[in-house]
Amino acid sequence: MTLPHDLWRQIARGTPDADTLRLLRTARAGRNLLLLRAVHHASRAAPGRAGRDSGTATALLAAVRRRAPAVFDTLVMDPAAGIVLAEAVRNGHGDPVAVLAAVAGHRAGLPFRLEVPVRHGTVELPGLGRAGLDPGASTARLERGPHGPTTVTAPGTPGAVLIPDPPAERAPGWEPVPRVRLTAPRPDAAPVIRLDSHDSLDLGVPRALGPQELARWRDRLGAAWEVLAVRHPERADAVRATVRAVVPLDPRRPRGTRGAWLSASFSDAFGLVALAPLDDPAELAAALVHETQHSLLYALQDLTRLLHARPGARGPAPWSDRPRPPSALLQGAVAFLVTAAFWRREAALGDRAAAAPYERWRRTAHLACDELERGGWLTEHGHRLLDALRDVLADWAAMPARGG
Repeated sequence: MTLPHDLWRQIARGTPDADTLRLLRTARAGRNLLLLRAVHHASRAAPGRAGRDSGTATALLAAVRRRAPAVFDTLVMDPAAGIVLAEAVRNGHGDPVAVLAAVAGHRAGLPFRLEVPVRHGTVELPGLGRAGLDPGASTARLERGPHGPTTVTAPGTPGAVLIPDPPAERAPGWEPVPRVRLTAPRPDAAPVIRLDSHDSLDLGVPRALGPQELARWRDRLGAAWEVLAVRHPERADAVRATVRAVVPLDPRRPRGTRGAWLSASFSDAFGLVALAPLDDPAELAAALVHETQHSLLYALQDLTRLLHARPGARGPAPWSDRPRPPSALLQGAVAFLVTAAFWRREAALGDRAAAAPYERWRRTAHLACDELERGGWLTEHGHRLLDALRDVLADWAAMPARGG
């Protein structure tokens, strides 16, 4: 396909304009729609109740698309939708899609009745909240009449859990997903980010944030957003247009060990960022920039192939003690370059402590680019992206960090 000629430079610099951001969001929406279609076709071929239940869920999603297209579009672009749909395709069943359909039906105000899985005594409704049920329950019924309300019932659970409308309100048995509205110079530019979790990510995330920890996360994200909005406005635009959900990583999880992250993102979940509780606003802002870049690159790969590496290919990664696949090397080159760019800008604005992380991540990106070139894994478009990354590094070499 024909891509904008300036796309590669925009991605390399981590400052895509509004048209490019729209293109990347559309690409991810298209991917999720293809996954939904695959689930629908699989459900039609499934025998017995499994096929009927999945068919009911996809029929409800089709009704939402016809009658409340804005609700449907928002759902398809939600990072939780990407996780659930990919899980359904990989596992060969459509049970998780019923949860998405219930969320869509509730938001659209359409009547429905669906059976959904229960995990550890909880029904998770992505983007809405969680209903607490009997720990022994394996399935629950979500039901909504023509005029509401939406209820959750399960064997062993007395009565029904009522999902409020709007769902952000608390109710007996109902824990809403908390949201953080960040401040910005313009009210229309203030993003709303939900503090989310998803069992499929297996991150060791607490089931729910207590009031004190929730307040601390509001303060952390607010301070990090102020750094971006005031000192890095172009990067703030990319974060605002991309990030929909933040998953707080468990503060009790040990750092400095394999598997312990300061931040993470996931190929299926465009716009979801997992963050450790970093209390330095600049460090948290840098993590948001870094993970946003991962999401943008995942969406770019929905549009075009950047790699043609053989299965099992590996190369040394400057940030890891073990060889990584070419896809990880490409992600690292792109994301660590914008991390370096963030700290470069901080150094230009007078933060003397920024020089060390700038040099560290600049060198990391440079080494990853070298390894990608040596590996011979890049397609034509992959080479265009690598050339754009090299151009940024060359610009920096010609102008020291203190020069801005």
